[in-house]
Amino acid sequence: MSNRKLIRIPSFNLGRQSPKNDITALENKHVTLPETLFTYDLNILDLEGWFLPILIMHIFKTFLVRFDYQKVSPLALREFIIDVCDSYLEVPYHNLHHATNILHITYILLEKCELFENLNVDILFATLIAALTHDIGHPGNNNTFEINTFSELATKYNDLSILEQHHCSTTFELIKKNSLNAIYTNEEFCIFRKTILRCILGTDMTHHKSMTEYLQKKKLNGFDLSNIDEQIKLCEILVHSADIGNPIQSSEICEEWAELVNQEFSNQSIKETELGLKPSFQDTNCKLSFYSNEMKYIIHICKPYWSELVEIFPQLSNEFEMIDKNLDYYNRKYEECLSVDEKNQLSRYSL
Repeated sequence: MSNRKLIRIPSFNLGRQSPKNDITALENKHVTLPETLFTYDLNILDLEGWFLPILIMHIFKTFLVRFDYQKVSPLALREFIIDVCDSYLEVPYHNLHHATNILHITYILLEKCELFENLNVDILFATLIAALTHDIGHPGNNNTFEINTFSELATKYNDLSILEQHHCSTTFELIKKNSLNAIYTNEEFCIFRKTILRCILGTDMTHHKSMTEYLQKKKLNGFDLSNIDEQIKLCEILVHSADIGNPIQSSEICEEWAELVNQEFSNQSIKETELGLKPSFQDTNCKLSFYSNEMKYIIHICKPYWSELVEIFPQLSNEFEMIDKNLDYYNRKYEECLSVDEKNQLSRYSL
């Protein structure tokens, strides 16, 4: 699959020469938004690519209106969002659909955890920006691949959180390009920048264990929301929970995302083989391995993290129950594949 950039969508303007620098810059009155907006029933994968910038702009418009947030120009935000959409590559999983999904889930989590009422508004806005841009420019392979191929990015970032640092750098290049920070005071921008950096860098899976342990400690005494650093840490935790949270969605949606992750793994293994490297992922075309790996992912990664999160935010109990349902779903699918495989083996043996 090529890495052709997503093109700008001229139809978003629908004949307007230049949108006004007000909230209408983020509107498209000619498009009907899904009724399932701001619910987990919305399957982002069902949406055409041209629709994603419209949905993203609507989410940010909803935020700006809700808080009467005037520290960012709607027109500058509009152009920033278009640039972000252009900067995501056409890879199987870490693409604009994934970014839109994480933005969407992050918004829902902030709502359900009642954090819109309790956190600094600049931190909230920065968290949504980070959720949107957390994988911007992702090449479709992991940090290990970058290190083992001595890539330019690995050299630039000294093998440390390579892709995550790339996402941060690209995000702030576009923020500067579009003067998204023009209205902030120096102090406000420092908080804005720190939040984005922490939220994006926190998606590096090398931090997953320490973040889970942090949650274990926090469930005893909770977060001090009068402390700016703790507010930022909480947003970092929520963006990561969204990023690993495909299993909080329906089994159908969860499996769709998992298949795309698997495709990206397969593509990387093919590239590694061609380069004479040991493939990072085995049996990516085997259904038994696919369902086995998804069960391991839920058991060892997703569920332990979310079990600590739900202790702090009982409002997320339904999401945690869905994780268990998806674990059961994958187990059933695994048993079905195992049964078919055994029958095939028996058939071949009989011959």
